[in-house]
Amino acid sequence: MAENKLALSEFKAADNLTLHYKDDTPCTNLVKDSKEVKIKKGEKLPKIFIKQFILNNPELIEIKTNDSIPELTASQQKDYDIDIPKIIKEKKEKEPKTEKEVIDKQFPKWTIENLNIKLGYFIKTYKKEGDSKFKDWTESEFGEKLIDRRKSVDNIIIQIIKLQEKGKI
Repeated sequence: MAENKLALSEFKAADNLTLHYKDDTPCTNLVKDSKEVKIKKGEKLPKIFIKQFILNNPELIEIKTNDSIPELTASQQKDYDIDIPKIIKEKKEKEPKTEKEVIDKQFPKWTIENLNIKLGYFIKTYKKEGDSKFKDWTESEFGEKLIDRRKSVDNIIIQIIKLQEKGKI
């Protein structure tokens, strides 16, 4: 069987899993000629899947975590090519840094729906010039440096949402 060929790791499955691989590389079940491995809860996992699970789905394997960051020994980090300090740094960079960013993430002032309603108002009121008037309004509301008039109104709306998530508006 294919299961016997794969080297097993020290980590055990926290749930029943169906995994796929091709040429000793994890893949989806959609890849042609991929092989399937079924693992029952509590069984050891093949080594080729460990890095993927630790980085993306640590809840699917039995592993100790500290603040949702897996705790690995130095030898495990080397064996599975995982840099825990780098993961911690990336996680801290994603966290909001200012009070404004925290509030904006929890209670955003502008949503796609609100901006589309505003766009609809301009189109209904000014007909063909609605897009242009909406762009004028966004420049006055958010500043000329943040809004690029050359983009479509859909791109401007997405840009406003992204800027808001970053805490820049």
